[in-house]
This record gives sequence, structure tokens and C-alpha cells, in this order.
Amino acid sequence: MNVKLRVLSAGALFFIGSMAYAQTKKPDTTAKETEIEEVVLMGLGGKKAVKEVTGSISTVKADKLNDLPISSPEKALMGRVTGVQAGTVSGQPGGFVTLRIRGYTSINGNNNPIFIVDGVRVASGDLTNNNTTGNILANLNTDDIESMTVLKDAVSTAIYGADAGAGVVIITTKSGKAGKPRFNFSSNFGTNKMAVKMPDAINKSDWLKLASQTMYNYAPFGFSSTDEAYNAIVDPNEDFLGFAQYMDTNTDWTKELQRSATQTETNFSMSGGTDKFKYYNSLGYFNQESIYKGSDFKKANFGAKFEYKPTDRLTINTDFQFSNSTMNTLADSGSFSNPLIAQYFNLPIDPVRNPDGSWYYGINGNLPSGNFNSAALQEINYNRANTTRLFGNLNVGYKILKGLNYKFTFAPEYINIEEDVYWSPIHGDGYTVEGQMLTSNSRHFNFNLINMLEYSFNIGDKNRFNVTAFQEAYKSNRKYLSGTSNITAVSGKAFESLDSFIKPIDITGNDAVSTRSGFGGNMSYRFDNFLNVDGMFRRDALSQFYPGSKGANFYSVGLGVDFAELFLQNNKYINTLRLKGSYGEVGNRITASPYSLYSYGLNYNNHAGASYGGFFNPNLKWEVVNPLNIGLDLGFFNNNLTVTAEYFNKTTKDMILTVPLSLSQGLSGFSQNVGEMINKGYEFSVNANIIKASNSKGFSLSMDANLSLLDNKVSKLYGGKEILSGSTLVREGETMNSWFMRKWAGVDAANGDPLWYLNGVDGQTTNNYNLAQRAIQGNRVAKYYGGVGLRMSYQNFDLSAQGTYSFGATLYDNWANYTQSDGQYNLFYAGYSSQMDYWTPNNPNAANPKPIYNGNKLSNSISTRFLYKADYLRLSNIRLGYTFDKNFLEGSKLNKITVYVMGNNLLTHRYDKNLKYDPDMALLGTTDLNLPPMKTYLIGFNVEF
Repeated sequence: MNVKLRVLSAGALFFIGSMAYAQTKKPDTTAKETEIEEVVLMGLGGKKAVKEVTGSISTVKADKLNDLPISSPEKALMGRVTGVQAGTVSGQPGGFVTLRIRGYTSINGNNNPIFIVDGVRVASGDLTNNNTTGNILANLNTDDIESMTVLKDAVSTAIYGADAGAGVVIITTKSGKAGKPRFNFSSNFGTNKMAVKMPDAINKSDWLKLASQTMYNYAPFGFSSTDEAYNAIVDPNEDFLGFAQYMDTNTDWTKELQRSATQTETNFSMSGGTDKFKYYNSLGYFNQESIYKGSDFKKANFGAKFEYKPTDRLTINTDFQFSNSTMNTLADSGSFSNPLIAQYFNLPIDPVRNPDGSWYYGINGNLPSGNFNSAALQEINYNRANTTRLFGNLNVGYKILKGLNYKFTFAPEYINIEEDVYWSPIHGDGYTVEGQMLTSNSRHFNFNLINMLEYSFNIGDKNRFNVTAFQEAYKSNRKYLSGTSNITAVSGKAFESLDSFIKPIDITGNDAVSTRSGFGGNMSYRFDNFLNVDGMFRRDALSQFYPGSKGANFYSVGLGVDFAELFLQNNKYINTLRLKGSYGEVGNRITASPYSLYSYGLNYNNHAGASYGGFFNPNLKWEVVNPLNIGLDLGFFNNNLTVTAEYFNKTTKDMILTVPLSLSQGLSGFSQNVGEMINKGYEFSVNANIIKASNSKGFSLSMDANLSLLDNKVSKLYGGKEILSGSTLVREGETMNSWFMRKWAGVDAANGDPLWYLNGVDGQTTNNYNLAQRAIQGNRVAKYYGGVGLRMSYQNFDLSAQGTYSFGATLYDNWANYTQSDGQYNLFYAGYSSQMDYWTPNNPNAANPKPIYNGNKLSNSISTRFLYKADYLRLSNIRLGYTFDKNFLEGSKLNKITVYVMGNNLLTHRYDKNLKYDPDMALLGTTDLNLPPMKTYLIGFNVEF
């Protein structure tokens, strides 16, 4: 070793030793304590010190993500990041998670953020075609995630230009560190249950009582009493409903359809390396069952990440990810194969099995009530998606000169989704078509290409500059092929393929290619450690737009002033006082086409034809989002207490809406950039180290809390004309998709009639549904939401808890017109047990009107009767762990063993006692008899060696 190298090595060892000593030595009050500067991730793989940030950025680190019993990482953001709402379409394991950052960005367009993994864009959302729900991000291994960073304002998102309007989520995966090999093995096992109690289905005795009352109240039937009506149902000689022969049956459909569900996860990783070569490799397996039979999600993951520095100037990073998942879903919504339809529609007298224990399939493919035996269909039918994802990321960095660096990134992503939907010919939807098989294949090939040149330099001692120029290209190529056939003479797993069906009924195929290219640059300027200025420009072009409208310019500016550096350097109490602000213009991902749309699959008397589906609009362009952000960062008591407060105003302009046309032109409307919407509000976050441990086993206590206030308003529509769609309304000056319906006034105590407010608000009532006016009755957008976290440790124990809350949204029960029908359907569709609180002369203050066959004056029609407040508090996660450290494990090759117990979604308090479903679904506004979210109880361990 030469002298120069020995000196450098000694210096490095002295520096490392000093840093280690600084972390164990008590602070010296005579000298300023050296701090390791915290950094946050920026766009396109950039990093910046927290005190230099002029935008709105929030980060969730691995210690709050790992071990969570979730199939997809997005859900972990709820309650942990200001401005973020996460909701579920259903409780399907591996299903889609709806994410909103600072409200809704568009009425008809995109509202989902883009996702960046290790500096490059990846596919997100539901890419399945025939499953009830899917989520490609569920194929990521959450145990491999180092952090998740949410970019919310213009100065942090504008580097992604045309696609950043709904926000950006950056996922950083774990990397190897220099040192001897480190191994980590973890596993957990648990059970899943329903997170929130769903409504009880009516039981047999209550259904007979309700049916008798319903028949008695219908004068044309001519029953003189409820007893007479009851006998007409159960007496085989009368058999009024045709159910008498099934009166010995008493099926609990909830019990038949549900199960005790389990969940397991296992991960293994190895990492290490030298100064020149570092590695991180991982394996993972995840298996989660739904509480409904036939629904589950399994995935296997492999990851390999390497960093190689052949010279001081050249750095090569590679990242490879492989995953394979299988999702089994169930029919949902209005399908009679949906187990939740069976739970609330099937009658208790519908048999589920024959006396010999085999499935009961009914007569002509139907149960006595006319419904399906969904318990049998959960076993003999299936809806399955198998997804394979390959992701590669090559990143090459080269130091050209001092301060001047070049970076090249190429990242291909390949996704193949095979879906099979099988309907047995024995029963259900497949009975009338003698069986059916649908097989489809969807292939996605995407790639991201980035060239970046970065130059950092100083002018004097106080002026620091960072200038970046970049070029980015992103291409997405999708190809889809699907075939459906029916009529088969056999059933069973050996014959479940298209070859076993003789009648092709549908062949569908398409492909789509989309390219986006952009270039631009940004500059950061820092003066004397207290003033920060950021500026960014980007130009994007999109292949989907018409020539002349393909390109658009986007920009942002940011300013931050650190007053603590100016005036408070020696202050004992206030350590951070930063004021920051940003403004800019970004785009929103396009969901419409400027071109004339034709459908060429038209069959007209066995001749090929085409149908017209859209008008040509060469001027169609991106929706434009203008985010304004003003923030204040405060730190007290050596930054053991930090507070961030922000105001935001996110205005979406040129929203793409359908402009109505005269039907004589052949179409009802065409797309134009004509709308405007504003999301504004405040965000507050607090982090506090309440008690700091005096040593590694001392008592420590910390907490964090956040609150987001959101006000959403539609500010401009085409010609000021409101848009009415079913029971939702888009109107200038109102919240997007406000509920527009009649207001329920209760039950007339005198006669059991339904009542509504005549003017839709209050005052005079009417029992005539058609006379009652509709009015805005709330909306699905929460007014304020957030979370609270708590962490403590003592000796070898650690305890953490996370709670979430949301207030101001409302949730509509989409199927209550059937499940609380007041006689219209309950002779053949069972419904909720809450129907039993119906009006009679002896129960004049009942919640439900008088039940009458064929219904009671449209009492079950759309109104606020089935609209509920979705306000809630939830204990979303709690974890108790114990760590066996090196002292305990002395003599073994193990470094640490941690065992823990955990609960997820353990407790939920619903403020509206009438709300029958999980308020977590409020982000979409309706319940649709989808699988419910689950709570999970886990026990697990981590071993490091």
C-alpha cells in the first residue's frame, strides 16, 4: 500500500470512528453537534437535503412498511401521509387500491398518481380484463421496499410533466451496503376476518313473518290475517309461493359462503459487498385468503440488485425483479353468482345440499327462490388471473468532470396476464348455455429511457448551483386476445379448456401502442444556506394527440427561506423555521382520443361493417393542473418536535368533458377541453420525540399525527350546464359528483306510508315520490382526514400503533332497494334483518314503511334513506415485538431475532349507527356487494445473521 493510500485509509477510518463515537458520546454543550443531513427523493432519481426542499414531499420509511399484512404497498400510505386518501374497490386480496392525492384531479379523466420505482416509471392500476378487480402493483414485494415518497406540488412533480397532475409516488427498493454478507429471514402467519360487521341477513322465522305481513297488507291477495297468509306459505295444500316442500330447510347462507381465512408471508434476503461491488438479493412468498371461499391471492417474488464501481468515475447499477401471482376472484355486483348476492338474496328455505351431502342445484338450474347456489359455484366455477411481471433497470453513471455527471437509464417492463373464466354446465350462469369458458391473454411491454446531465458548482462561498438537463422517453405496447366458447358435454378440472367446448361465441383482439417523449431542465440555487430557489421546464409530446397538438410545455418555480439560519442559529428552543412556496403547471394523463372512433367488428347479415363511435377533434389536448403550495416547517427542542403546515390550491383547467350534441348528428356528444375544478385546503403534520432513551434499552416514546382539510369545487362547465348521471350531479360551485336525490323524511306514523321532503330539504312532506324534489344531499369527498401514530420501546420490547380517520364523506347502499324493499322483492329475495322494524299499528314509530307486496309507493327508490355518513375512526395497525439481541445470542451466528404479534384493521368506529358497510369504501361513494375489507391477526418473526 502506498503512502497516499495509507493516509486516505487512515483518514476514512478516523472519520468513520468519529461518527460512531459521536452517536454514543453525550453531546458537548460547548460545540455545535454534528448532524447527519436528512435527504428526500426527488423526480428522476434525484435527491435533496430536507432543508433545501421548496415543495411538498412526504416520505414513509421501511420501518413503517415492513411486516404489514398487505398485498400492495399503496394502502400503507393512508393515515401516514398528509393529503393522501386510499380506499378499496373491494376486499379482494391483491385487489385494486384507489389512491387520491389532494383530492380529485378530473371529472372524467385520470385521478390516479403515477408510480416510480427506483427512478423509472412502472405500470400501475388494474390491467386485468375479466377479473372483478386487479392491481399490478400487488406484484411488488413490500418487504423489498426501503421507502415510499409522495410528491404533491408543482415543484416536485413537474419533472414528470404531462402525467404528474394527480401526483407522483416514488418507491425505492432496498440496496446492498458494503460489509460482510448479511442475511435476513422473516415469516408470519395469521387469520383474516371481516374488518367491519356487515348487515345480518334475515333468518327463516323472521322471513316467514315478514312475508306473511307483506302478503296480508296486499289487499288483492285477500288474506284476512297474517296467520292466514302464513299458512298459505307453509301448508302443502295451499303452497301459495311454491315453497311449502322446503319448509324443513333452514340455510344460513352467510355460514355456507364464508370461511376461516388464513394468511402467510415468508421473505429471505442477502446483502453485502465492498466499496466497488454491492448486492441485494431477495425471495418472497405471499398467500392471502378472503373470508369468502374461492377468493385468494398468491405471489412469489425474486429480486436482484447490484452496484458496481469499476473506477472512481463509473458506476453501474442493475435491478431485476421477477414476480408471478395467481388471483382467484368471485363474481361481484349484480351477478347472481356473487356470493354476497346469495348471502342477502337467497331465501333461508333455499337448500344448499342434498341429503347425501352433495350440492343441491335446484330445478332447471335455479333454487326455489329463482337464485343460484353460490356456495356450490364457489367450488365448481372459477375466475382466475395469472400474472407474470419482469422488470429490469440499468443505470449507468459517469463523472465527466468535477461536479459534472452523466446518467443513462434504460428500464424495460414486461407483463403477461392470463385469465380464465369457467362456468360449469351443471349450475349457475353456465347451465343455460351448457357451460362456458373464456380464456384471454394480455401482454404489456413498456420501457423507460432517460438521459440526464447534471452539473453542480459554486460561485464564491455562498452561491451553490445545481443544473440538470434531461431527455426521457416512455413507450407502452399492449396486445390483447380473448376467446369464449360454450356447450360442453363434460365437466371437471381435466376438461376446463376451450378445446372441450364446441361453439365459439366470441373472439376479441386488439393492440395499442402509446409513446411519450419529453425533454427539459431544472435548476436549483442556494444562497448562504438560507435561500433556496428552484425552477423547472419540461416539454412533452404524446403520440395519441393529433399532429399540431401533440406537444405541450410544463414548468414550476419554488422558493424557500430558512429563517433559522438567518436569525436563530443559537436559539435553544427553535431550530427550524422555513417558509416555502411553489407554483407551476403540469398535465394530467390523457384518457380520451382526438380521433374519430370506429368499431369494425359489426356483423350485418354476415357482412363486415363498421359503426361510428366518436367525432374527430384535432384540438383535444392535455388537461392542465396548476398547483399552488405554501408551507411552513418548524422545529423545536433540537428538532425533537417538528411541525409542518401547508396550504394548497390545485386547479385543473381544460378538463375533458362530453359536450352534448343533437341526436340527429348520430352521437349524443363529443370530447372537448371545457371544464375547470379546484381542490384547495390545508395540511398539518406533527412529529414528536416525547421521551428519548438514555441508552439502547431505555424507555423511548414518540408520536406523529397529521390532518388534511379538503374543499373540492367544480368551477366551470360547458355553458354552465350541469351534468346529471343517475343520482350524482356535477354543478358549478358544488363538489364533484354531489349526491342529487330526494330527502327521506321517515315513516308516517298514522298509516306506515313513506315520506319525503317536498322541496328536497326540509319542511312539508309528501308520500308521493314523484312530487318530492331532488336536491344536493352531500358528496363522496371527505372534508378532513388523517392519522395518528405512536411508537415506544423499553428494554427489548417495542410497541407501535397507527390510527386513521375520515369525516365528511357519504356512502350510498346501491342494493338497498332490494335488501330493504318494503315488500316489493322480499317474498323471493331475503334481504337484511333490519327489515323487521316495519310499520304496524302496534309499531307506529318503525324505521321502515308498511311492507306491501309489489312495494309501498316507491319507498325503496333512490333517496337519502339509503345514504349514510361515512365518518369513522380506525385502529389500522398495532404491533408488539420482542428482540433477542447479540448479548442474548452470544456464541451463535445470529445477530438478532425479533418475534412479534400484529393486528391490522382491528377496530373501526362508525359514527353513523345505520351504516351497514365498511366506510373504507367511501372514496368510491357506493357499496356494490363487493368483498368486504378484512382485519388480520398475525404472529411473526425476523432473523438477522
